[in-house]
Amino acid sequence: MEWYIIVLLAIAGMAALYFLAGFAASLALGFVLKKPMGRLVRPNYGQIRELCKDFDYSVYDAMEKEEFTIHHMGAELKCVFVPAPKTTGQAKCVISAHGFGLNLMFSARYVPMFHAMGYAAVIYDSRGLGRSTGASSLGYFEKHDMKATADWARQRLGQDAIIGVHGESLGAITSLETLGVDDNIAFAISDCCSTSARKTFSHIMHLPAFPFFSFLNLLSRLFYKADMNEVRPIERVKTANVPILFMHSTGDKPMPYRESEKLFAAASNPLSRLELFDSYHTGAYATEKQRYEQVAGEFIQAVEDAILQHAT
Repeated sequence: MEWYIIVLLAIAGMAALYFLAGFAASLALGFVLKKPMGRLVRPNYGQIRELCKDFDYSVYDAMEKEEFTIHHMGAELKCVFVPAPKTTGQAKCVISAHGFGLNLMFSARYVPMFHAMGYAAVIYDSRGLGRSTGASSLGYFEKHDMKATADWARQRLGQDAIIGVHGESLGAITSLETLGVDDNIAFAISDCCSTSARKTFSHIMHLPAFPFFSFLNLLSRLFYKADMNEVRPIERVKTANVPILFMHSTGDKPMPYRESEKLFAAASNPLSRLELFDSYHTGAYATEKQRYEQVAGEFIQAVEDAILQHAT
């Protein structure tokens, strides 16, 4: 056999193994997304409290709460509504979404901050996580879920309520993606986001998007009718003239802070802002709580001032 034929066969064999490995990895990850595996990616509320043991949940625990369920696009979303403090004026609410492998108890840490600003809050278990059913789609279905929670808040508080969205990691992707399906979001706070689901996969898994993400997305499209290639927060940022506060940690390994720099560069609203923290992935609030609250408070106040000015 000629040498070049042997070389060609060897290359073909390695390529076949590469694609087979990509397909196998995609099947495995697809199983995790569809049926999160116990303590690995589906901790209960108590486990999240233990993970955040340095955070004092006593203020949140003492707040009035209302649990409710949203049945939406094949999933049951378990939600908690925390009313705003007794204030007069226009109703205000923040919808907050957690990251992958977590649950609403992680979002609960932010409720006292928004409550102090006069906001009600809706926190919920993202589909396939916590007590919610369904399959995670890295933002494809999640954006519609967040819109559904925003619609619930408007029905509860009035259609003229100021609705803001907040999220970290997958929740940040969800928040920015929601801007593409809900035209009535007043502001967004994005903590440790990426420019696309494709980038998210590559950064977190340390694998090339092709063929690994491509195979995973093929399975997602075949079985769940979800094209994760369409999850591109940077495109939502370009087209939505909404004030966005981008927060990111410079020590973020799973999601490099350069991603938020690109998102900020694409933002069109003059009130948009980028704030970097010397922390780890989604760790800014844990390590620099006072500064985080100050930055968020200044941003939201600027948004409210702009809304009041426009109304008059």
